[in-house]
Amino acid sequence: MRIGIIDADLMDNGTRHPNLALMKISGYYKEQGHEVKLIYNSYMEVYEYDKIYLSKVFSFTEVPEWVLERDNVEFGGTGFYSDGGDNLNYEIEHHKPDYSLYNEYVEEQLKIGRKRNTLEDYMDYSIGFSTRGCFRKCDFCVNKKYEKAFKHSPIEEFLDEDRPYLYLWDDNFFAYPHWEKILDEIEATGKPFQFRQGLDLRLMTDRKAKRFNNTNYRGDFIFAFDHLKDRDTIIEKIQLWKRYSSKICKLYVLCGFESQDEKDIENAFERIKILMKYGCIPYIMRHENYKKSRYKNMYIELARWCNQPQFYKKKSFREFCEANQACKKDQSKNCSSYQAMLDFEKEFPYIAKKYFDLKFEEQNVYKYQYGYGRKYKNKPLCNICKVKGYCWDNIIEQKGNYEIEKKFIELYFNKEIDILCLKYDISECHTKKDEIAQYIMYILKKYSINEIVDILKEYPTSEKSTSENIPQAHTFKCINETLDILYKLKYDDKINFSKLGHNLRKDELMNELAYKKYGENRSKLAALLDLVVIDKKGGRNCYIHLSSLGEQVYLLENKDREDIICKLFLRIPIIQKSVINDCDFGLIEKELSVLSKKTQDRRRSDVTNILNYFIDRLY
Repeated sequence: MRIGIIDADLMDNGTRHPNLALMKISGYYKEQGHEVKLIYNSYMEVYEYDKIYLSKVFSFTEVPEWVLERDNVEFGGTGFYSDGGDNLNYEIEHHKPDYSLYNEYVEEQLKIGRKRNTLEDYMDYSIGFSTRGCFRKCDFCVNKKYEKAFKHSPIEEFLDEDRPYLYLWDDNFFAYPHWEKILDEIEATGKPFQFRQGLDLRLMTDRKAKRFNNTNYRGDFIFAFDHLKDRDTIIEKIQLWKRYSSKICKLYVLCGFESQDEKDIENAFERIKILMKYGCIPYIMRHENYKKSRYKNMYIELARWCNQPQFYKKKSFREFCEANQACKKDQSKNCSSYQAMLDFEKEFPYIAKKYFDLKFEEQNVYKYQYGYGRKYKNKPLCNICKVKGYCWDNIIEQKGNYEIEKKFIELYFNKEIDILCLKYDISECHTKKDEIAQYIMYILKKYSINEIVDILKEYPTSEKSTSENIPQAHTFKCINETLDILYKLKYDDKINFSKLGHNLRKDELMNELAYKKYGENRSKLAALLDLVVIDKKGGRNCYIHLSSLGEQVYLLENKDREDIICKLFLRIPIIQKSVINDCDFGLIEKELSVLSKKTQDRRRSDVTNILNYFIDRLY
């Protein structure tokens, strides 16, 4: 047979996504020996084929009625049926997709000048479902066919080894109990991957947050905030996620579904405000019912503002609308964006006052993150620390309690507790940074190296050695050197690696890169010891600040300073692991194996020198 394949969404509106069902149908029938071709220019081509398979994903995609009425046309998809209609036959559903189906179309698009990145879904990705099903049964969602999430297919079923990336259409991946086994499958491919349907943030756990932030994920992590009633859960889970993530994540914000009035607009703004506060980007998902609203233009402008992060992150909604007006050549008339804002503000001034001037850079509590040398990216949830009884307030209040102090030593040297928590506006502890720094100093003075080592033998670090936490510094002298310079310049918030390198090696002639590298290595070692904080502001621009503990340490006499710093070396995982294993130098080789061969050679002597110095102090 001659079989024609029609991706109706492609025919009507154009789409960036190939149709997975059609690719499976194509692959199956080609294997049976039939001729299969994608129809993408004209519906009139249906007359040339024995059989037509047509699919559409979106309900608004238009298909000529006469095409659907033909005897040789078989159609399906969520654009026709809310649940997608009948399932594909098992043999087709589990057939490898025909990734060549769209080749001719793609080549034509490239020839007429379309950018390759807009076609990468057709060219670069293996596509499939690892799981199917969702238990939520949301009214607006098409994924209501199944009662629960279940394993659908192994990754190898749809994997094309020649394609560099992988994406999955799973309905609710986190709802599948054995999600981690599938993640192991995905990672075993060695290919960067992503989930396109979004992940259910309400099902986030510490384990999921940690695991996913250590994967080779491509692009933005996308979740959803569909209902304001979920606000408490969403806020809690965002904070859980942020502990491990330095990336800004996106959340779908559904609007225009249950209602299309001013209350729905206000509801969307409130969710945007929450996401601003917790350092997230909203992506406005307008249900097609928004078109019925008298505030249709407000929905459009909300989407234009939020769905373009370069605007959302820099401008308030009001500033965005004003910027649109400023670009209008004829200033005698208002542009649609500015007019929509003015009309809505006139009718609902209380909503405008509450939301129109909110700015991401002002609201975001995660504008500063822990930075280099810390185990986590951001602070943990305060309520978790309180429940476990080791928030800063509780620790400081029980100074002198051996069990609490022992617990603190475990937490501090394993980087499970961090003074930088107090930088965040959402921190619920009332203890001042100086009090905490003084307490850390009290502990470091009170407990000997041997006592600290004995405690850590009971509670060893779980932190893995990485390129970031394996130190690179040739001599111990560089610590004192770094502290000296940083203290003198502590009121200068523009101390970067290069400037520090110049100060440390001011009597030597070096090229600029060498100065920067010298300053960087010394700063990073000091950061691992909790003596300095390295902030990243704007990509490559790293600035170094003396930490609260660093200020305390600097004020000590040299002998006491060395004693304290020596103990702080136990915060470095590779050093701690070697020490608690009776100063096992062989373990160093194992820990260094995470680095490239060349990097191992450079850092081996650095780590060995530190360990030898530590052994001298220990014995």
